Amino acid sequence: MANFIKGMAVVTIMALLYIHLQMNIYALAYQGKKREVRIEKLAEHNAIVKNDILRLKSSNNIGRELLGKENQYQFASRSNVVEVESKGAVETLASRFQEGQGFFGKVMTLAFSNR
Repeated sequence: MANFIKGMAVVTIMALLYIHLQMNIYALAYQGKKREVRIEKLAEHNAIVKNDILRLKSSNNIGRELLGKENQYQFASRSNVVEVESKGAVETLASRFQEGQGFFGKVMTLAFSNR
């Protein structure tokens, strides 16, 4: 009978240890799930912040800020653009390169003359 009680005590202790280990496993699993959710939220927040930074650095936003602060700046429109014929300028540049620039001048002359 004493051996039976000792055996039952050992089985009971082993069962309690097993239950304790299972409870720890579930507790760690819940902690891991909470951390995973937190990491996902931080990743979403990181993406939003990165998007905000890129939007603030965009040329459109910078241009709007300049136009809002300084009234002297304007966007170029068709009425502000002047077209200039560049045929004479190309010939002038070609003649300058031909005069004394060596190999580089000859290459530039060829590049401008083929236009």
